Amino acid sequence: MTHPHQLHATRAAGSLNTARTHLDNAVTAEANARRAEARTIAAAGAIQAWRPMPGPSGQGGHGDLVGRTAVSTLEPEFRDGRLARLTTSTTATLTWLADNLDGRSTEASFGMDPLARIQALTTRLRPSTARHLTLWLDEADTRIRDTLHLDPAGQALTGIRCPRCARRKLTAHTTGPRTTWTVTCTTTCLCTGPNCPCTMPTRVADIPHIWGPDHPLTATA
Repeated sequence: MTHPHQLHATRAAGSLNTARTHLDNAVTAEANARRAEARTIAAAGAIQAWRPMPGPSGQGGHGDLVGRTAVSTLEPEFRDGRLARLTTSTTATLTWLADNLDGRSTEASFGMDPLARIQALTTRLRPSTARHLTLWLDEADTRIRDTLHLDPAGQALTGIRCPRCARRKLTAHTTGPRTTWTVTCTTTCLCTGPNCPCTMPTRVADIPHIWGPDHPLTATA
């Protein structure tokens, strides 16, 4: 039976996966903008240097086909922007996590995205390890979403009450495969233990409520 900490790690990994997709798209747009800016600056400098020399032996100018070709094919270098650096640091953190969770890189995992490696492990981790992993993943997810001004992950389950607190504050997390779907209540709605009316299959005190893919609540998502 999947432990709530494992479900939270699964939920966090799925949310981060979506955030990274948005970040990748933003990095592409950022790189295109920085490349265009670098081309403009380089072209302006080249045109300035391409002015005709005074005197009867002057060269260059509009009739200089060599100079004109040089300007039209400029491909200057440009540095990574803020979003690209965020991608690099996030990937480095995820690689470190994946290496430590699966016993360092193996030939089978070579070339795999580190988050994909982590997602393959979440339901096999010890609950205590899954809890710490969730903190790492949620932090990375929040950093990306804050930077890109993205909404929090998940969609509201309109009209459905939490079995524990009875508030209509449930959120469905269904962006990944059906086997990874979860439903959560607010972060302050905590399980009270074995006698909690939350209906979670595994009830552990002080864990924010989360229901996995086989729970009836998730079937309504």
